[in-house]
Amino acid sequence: MEIRLSNDMHDPEPRRSARMLYPPEEEAETRAPVDIWLLARKYWLLCLLLMILGSVGGAASVIFSVPLYKASVLLEVENVSDAWLKNSVNVTTFEGNEVNIQTQLDILRGGSFRNRGAERVRSEVIPLPPPVRGVFSTLRERLRPSMRDPLLSTRRALDMAMETFDARPHNKTRLIEMTCESTSPRVGAMFLNAMASEFVDYTSQANAQGSQKTRDMLSAQTEEAKSKLHAAEDELRNFVQTSGNLFAGAETATLADVQLTQAKAKLADAQSLRIQAQTRYEISQKVPPESLTEVQSNGALRGYQTQINSLNQQKAALLVTFTAKHEKVRLIDAQLEPLVRTYRQELDAVLRKIRDDYEAAKREERHRAEDYAAKAQQVGSETGKAAKYAEMKREVENLRLMYQSLVSHANEAGVSNASTIKPIRIVEPSTPAGAPYKPRPALNLSFGTLLGLVAAGGLVFLRERTDRSVRSPGSMRQWMNVPELGVIPNLYASVSAMPALEAAAPRAGANSLVPAPMEQETTALASWRNAPAFVTESFRGTLASILRVQQNGQPLKVLLVTSPGPGEGKTTVVQNLGMALAETGRKILLIDADFRRPHLHKRFHLTNDRSLIDFLNDDGGPEAELKYMGISTGIPGMFVLPNRPTDSHVAKALYSPKLRSFFHKLRESFDMILVDAPPFLHLADARIVAPLTDGTVLVLRSGATSREHALEANRRIREDGLFLIGTILTAWEASNSYLKRHYYYYDYADEKRP
Repeated sequence: MEIRLSNDMHDPEPRRSARMLYPPEEEAETRAPVDIWLLARKYWLLCLLLMILGSVGGAASVIFSVPLYKASVLLEVENVSDAWLKNSVNVTTFEGNEVNIQTQLDILRGGSFRNRGAERVRSEVIPLPPPVRGVFSTLRERLRPSMRDPLLSTRRALDMAMETFDARPHNKTRLIEMTCESTSPRVGAMFLNAMASEFVDYTSQANAQGSQKTRDMLSAQTEEAKSKLHAAEDELRNFVQTSGNLFAGAETATLADVQLTQAKAKLADAQSLRIQAQTRYEISQKVPPESLTEVQSNGALRGYQTQINSLNQQKAALLVTFTAKHEKVRLIDAQLEPLVRTYRQELDAVLRKIRDDYEAAKREERHRAEDYAAKAQQVGSETGKAAKYAEMKREVENLRLMYQSLVSHANEAGVSNASTIKPIRIVEPSTPAGAPYKPRPALNLSFGTLLGLVAAGGLVFLRERTDRSVRSPGSMRQWMNVPELGVIPNLYASVSAMPALEAAAPRAGANSLVPAPMEQETTALASWRNAPAFVTESFRGTLASILRVQQNGQPLKVLLVTSPGPGEGKTTVVQNLGMALAETGRKILLIDADFRRPHLHKRFHLTNDRSLIDFLNDDGGPEAELKYMGISTGIPGMFVLPNRPTDSHVAKALYSPKLRSFFHKLRESFDMILVDAPPFLHLADARIVAPLTDGTVLVLRSGATSREHALEANRRIREDGLFLIGTILTAWEASNSYLKRHYYYYDYADEKRP
């Protein structure tokens, strides 16, 4: 392949033809695959620092967090027999259903019950044991001296236990679990046990008080019924005596008597219903409405009661922080008012129904009594007396039935008190937790370290995404539309990335034309010989690309090597390309055209007494040019024309015809000349010297040269009509897989390989 380009600034056609050789559609930018290990080597310090900071943050979260212990108590709601529930009117008897359990939960969650449990704990002496000594506990005590006060610690632990107390049911069971969190495991366990004991005592006491009230009420009614029965029996006995024992064994067989008997039976039924209704009505007048069976079995009332309890709890919680006139408290009051009103209306409706049932029973009894009296008039005078006798006898029987019923209820109430039914049972009391459930040092440290690693990954991602520098080979072909002459791997990164390849690869000096004893004489040669083979081979490959370029059918002899900015490796490229050219047997001259910071003579340990600036300022004749034809480097065929720093007469020297004629003579004396020029964008020196050369090589440093600077240098080179041969990418951090894939051959060159 032959590339024919020209540096004639007046002939734009060759430049157009050069651009057509690399159309954008054929030189699309290719992205190198992400090498995780390469990024890890590059940003390991950042990752380590952020992981350490994350670990420190995790440790700080453990130190500044108060250890919390969780405690729990398991209660069981006992199931009472249905027979007892039907005959009892006691409100404190517990139904084994979800509604009853929810009611108990509402009672437990109330603020009054929490205060009762807390008061019970405060009444007991709590000698807190000394805390478990550890690194984090010691640091907490140093940072918070108040934690050493046992009384203050106990009060805080109890307050937290009250705030975090909760009770929840176990689905499809009769179990209730009470839980809380506290800074002291012992205080938390004692608080829950106190709450459980208080609740058991409360329910047992309430059950006993309700049973006692029922028994007292039944006793009074029994005595009253007994006195009425005795009075009715005495009245019946007196009536029989005054009637001359007319009704002793008498039986009526007439139709009027049969009708009278039927009316009597109906009247007895009406009186029985009236007695039952009267009993319920009198009970409703003497006990709280909530204790009535009709109220307990009303689902709507239970729902309203649950909502009212829930809103009262919310109001109590808000009153701890806010006043009664606060907007949130007033909002809850607004919700409570219609609920309470509706609840009272439903409760009044139940009481009205009991009263209405009693009034209806009385009317029915009166109606039956009137019917019975009407039929009794149809019978004769004896029949009238018989009816009166039957009525009195019926009243005695009714009073006897009522008395027996009340005695039966009183006996059942006595059995209930004697058996002492406990509707709540503690299944599993609370025990102090052995370790806090948060914070967990291992988890916090691990999470902090992981968070630091994730943050490092995010920063690395942002850094890589926002990096505008030239990084990968071939990335600037599309943007600059010039060939890439070579890629020079980063020597230090490559050596650390592939120690095995470096050990297996032969040194550059194995094929060098320079004898081994000269290896210690020059620093540049030592670097060339001691570098891994894949590094020196990258320069040889770059040289092969340069030598293939021709101008007007002739090979290029004078090349200007520059870069957009300083520190991008142009001097290193010049010295290594020169040694690669020396290996081909050519006579090479390296010219240091940097008048501010010359470095080329230092790389070869040469003096700069006969420098380029001295030649330009020397007024000697043509015979004086011989002593400035270069200094031997000790490498066969390789010479260096050094330079020295100067601040004056640079522009005058560069524009002098003497420099142009000197370059013409150098072309005749050397096979190839490499000019090390200063940065192209910072100084005008490279732009002045470039027209004296056959082509320009632009050096770009991976990760250092920005894309904008490279494009600006390319634009200026083209505007000056210069011939840009191509670019060389230096300091590229090649991945392990890349080196193995492109330089695997040197592994076979290892003679020690079996």
